[in-house]
Amino acid sequence: MQIIIDGRKVPINPKVSKDLLLTLRSIAKTQRWGTLYDTSHEIVYINTKNSKTPVPSADRPIISEDESESNRLAGKVICLDPGHGGNDPGAIGPTGTCEKDNNLAVALLLCDKLEKNGATVILTRDTDMEVKVADASSEAELGARVDIANDHGADIFISLHNDAFTNAQAAGTTTYHYGNADGIRLATSIQKSLIEGLGTKDRGARFASFYVIRYSNMPAVLVEAAFISNPEEEVLLASVDGRYNIADSIFRGIVKYFKV
Repeated sequence: MQIIIDGRKVPINPKVSKDLLLTLRSIAKTQRWGTLYDTSHEIVYINTKNSKTPVPSADRPIISEDESESNRLAGKVICLDPGHGGNDPGAIGPTGTCEKDNNLAVALLLCDKLEKNGATVILTRDTDMEVKVADASSEAELGARVDIANDHGADIFISLHNDAFTNAQAAGTTTYHYGNADGIRLATSIQKSLIEGLGTKDRGARFASFYVIRYSNMPAVLVEAAFISNPEEEVLLASVDGRYNIADSIFRGIVKYFKV
């Protein structure tokens, strides 16, 4: 992420975190500065001269991360389900970012991490498309996702989502399970890693009866990484380093779950 103050770049590119975004907002509010989150270019603009909204530019940071390879997940089959897709955008953030894009980006990053560590990864979708067919019923679409996991005999199933609410102040991370012992353990492990990695509000590992975790034959969770309806968390979800942190945190939770 880049920070531009009064048209001048701050000579560092800090990683996106909830604490950083809240700190910037708090300082700007106290000092009556104008701010603008440009999620598409991962830039925060600050105008210290008055409270007017700053004018954005088109610069974009480059973020590179390396991940060491190992075989610690060899023999594990993991199904990743990027929620929504195609004609279904999912929730939409204040600046117009789409949940379906965030979900897919995190899934692809997580897939790469898992494969580099020996896992076999099954994606319910790897492009912006429906899993069943366009305009299929909700039950048919969700059923197609579950069928992929069940047919491949996956060891675990992880459905990736963004939360949303009418109140833009709603915030935090939640991981849902269907109540079985292994599902609870998987949800708890992933939730803990996400809170440690993102610094978001801990909304807990909770029971829910979502279709995809109810009908999966293996331990299954549905991850709501953060609230796309919250301006700060929208930046976290839409930025390159924010997505990397989400994928990395889920990866670490999976590793802890398998005790490898």
